[in-house]
Amino acid sequence: MFGLGLCLASAQAVPANAVGTPTQGTGGPETIRLLIGLPPGGGVDQVSRIFAEALTQELSKPLHVENRTGARGNVAAEEVARAAPDGNTLGIVTSTTLLLSRHLSRQMGYDPQADLTPISRLAGLPFLVLGTPGQAVRTIGDLAELLKARPSTCGTPGAGTAQHLALELLVRSVGARCDFVHFRGAAGAVPELLNGSIQVYVHSAVIGLPLVREGRLRLLAVTSRNRSALFPETPTVAETVPGFEAETWLALMGPRGLPEAILARLEAAAIAVARDAVVVQRLRALSAEPIAGSRTELAATIRAQDSIWGPVARAAGLTTD
Repeated sequence: MFGLGLCLASAQAVPANAVGTPTQGTGGPETIRLLIGLPPGGGVDQVSRIFAEALTQELSKPLHVENRTGARGNVAAEEVARAAPDGNTLGIVTSTTLLLSRHLSRQMGYDPQADLTPISRLAGLPFLVLGTPGQAVRTIGDLAELLKARPSTCGTPGAGTAQHLALELLVRSVGARCDFVHFRGAAGAVPELLNGSIQVYVHSAVIGLPLVREGRLRLLAVTSRNRSALFPETPTVAETVPGFEAETWLALMGPRGLPEAILARLEAAAIAVARDAVVVQRLRALSAEPIAGSRTELAATIRAQDSIWGPVARAAGLTTD
């Protein structure tokens, strides 16, 4: 699936110290272009910029962030895939782009898995399973009983979003059914949840947690593999549904054919940054959890999760074509 062993002739000519070493005779270091496929200001963008700032220090080489939006992150990812494999064009790519795009669209101009080189899984943005304080549902077990007992309506921030697929997987995992209503974010969904028109809603922690803290919504569970350091008293879905895991995660990716020396340098820098205490603190302020994964771990995660999300997307009948 991954053509990672291929090295173009031009890539082999890149010196081993090209990444993190100022270019001689130019009056300053070269700049690494770091492409992000989502708009400025959102959670993914904010997390990405924390890593860009820290990687600039770790590599002693400036990273210039460019938001290249469109096609669920594929505009930016495809540009990375088509870049020269010299380490000077990289992307922070979400799991949605890497895992779902191939299943949601039949007209891709590239393969986000075969044409990109995994470097490091940086951080995860877990989802919150949300209900309301006024309903009897307090746990995932309660929710499963409700969804099985009577026709229910589930809300998402949009069809084909990672949150939608996470809720599809949850409903299927507990052997229930649900009518899905897709909103444009929390602004439309929360009033419907509060008035009982929908029984459950899934959103990112960045958006959902303030509503929980205000007492407007009830937090039933988090969708990450492990409990969140931000709210350790809240159980994971996996504590009721073994093996369940669903979150948006961010990965540092490069073009296919990155030379080993450059790839190893980037991997080491990304892992060091994700483990830095200041970076960890800044990430958790955004409800993100650092991962600091190796390229081997990232490649294995992509393979394993693709086998989960592909069937879920197809069963939901989703396509963007």
